[in-house]
Amino acid sequence: MSADPADSASPAGGIPWRVRFSWGLGSFGTIAYLNVVTALVLVYLTTIIKIEPGIAGLIVFVARFADAISDPLMGWVTDRTRSRWGRRRPYLLLGAIVCAFSVPLVYSLHHMVSPHNAPYIALAVLIIYSLGFTIFNVPYLTMPVEMTRDRMQRLGIMGYRSVFMMFGSVAGSAVAPLIVEKLGRQNPDSYQTLGAIYGALVFAVMMTTFLGTRTANASQIDEAASHVPVREQLRAVLDNRPFMMMVGIKVLQFIALSAGGATTAFFVVMVLKRDFSLMSQLAVATIASTVVFIPVFRWLGRYITKRTGLAIGIIGEVFATLTWLLATPEDSTAFFIARGILAGIFSSAILLFSQAMWLDTIDHDRERTGLRREGLYTSIYVFIERLGYSLGPLLLGELLQLMHFDKNLPLEQQPA
Repeated sequence: MSADPADSASPAGGIPWRVRFSWGLGSFGTIAYLNVVTALVLVYLTTIIKIEPGIAGLIVFVARFADAISDPLMGWVTDRTRSRWGRRRPYLLLGAIVCAFSVPLVYSLHHMVSPHNAPYIALAVLIIYSLGFTIFNVPYLTMPVEMTRDRMQRLGIMGYRSVFMMFGSVAGSAVAPLIVEKLGRQNPDSYQTLGAIYGALVFAVMMTTFLGTRTANASQIDEAASHVPVREQLRAVLDNRPFMMMVGIKVLQFIALSAGGATTAFFVVMVLKRDFSLMSQLAVATIASTVVFIPVFRWLGRYITKRTGLAIGIIGEVFATLTWLLATPEDSTAFFIARGILAGIFSSAILLFSQAMWLDTIDHDRERTGLRREGLYTSIYVFIERLGYSLGPLLLGELLQLMHFDKNLPLEQQPA
């Protein structure tokens, strides 16, 4: 087997700034793509398309679960791809195209459905949307493993990703609801305009990532790994104890993130008696504090283990989340924003250390077996991510159904 470029990358040489920036920018696209739908799709399906909340939650769950099942297949495909652009980058281009069309499609459903076929068409469109994410995200997340084997360099490139993830969160969780609020929350065309804006934005960002990473180190097909039966490869994954521990942590994190993201719009309007502008303020406060504290935790990472850093983030995030149990409509906006800032501080630790640890667990497999299976591990990681994200809307939809949510009433008139 030929020498792997990733093996030759050294701390002295480092990853070029343009490659780090371009690759990190891709997370702006993926997170904006996720959040612009996560934040508003249940509101759109229930109040605009008039689908019962329990069914709407089930639709989102099935679409994301179908996407989750496709993730291991996508990893298998990229591990075996041969092209002049490498194993991963061709799918960045394809994913950018699919994603660019998917967001406008989701928020144009009101032009395509009738009361009888709405659930089926919504499910088909959301499956297309979810598959677009898989096509781009699985190969995208695999690339840092091939860029360098130096773990401090990886912590650095994940710092870029963490920052751009936060900006993507602002775009999807803060700006998107504000656009809908300004254009009219009950106006279907407000959502269609939102979809067109974000389709163009996501395409531009993802294409920049595709073009900007053309000089990034990339490994070739590992012929030995390609001949190992799938059953044996999966057994090796299950035997990778550090990776399986990260899987357990991440699935719980993604369930919490998905449930929180899908719940915010309903919680802000129905419980706190505010409009979508508070969603934007909370998102900006959380994300700004996350961005500010990523360099702090990166510096701290020189003196503590990644596991300790992750534990600090998880404990702090749990505490910050529990404070919302005490929130009332009489609380000041400043009090709400303070909660967002606190959550953002600890989110920065979770983002930075968990991503770096995930890459280390993939290296652990190579050190044990001598085989390169980055695509397989990344696809399983994304599978867990999507599985966790699929459960949040399902749980929320069933909860709204139990609360007798009326799809024919605007949010502010629903019982809290």
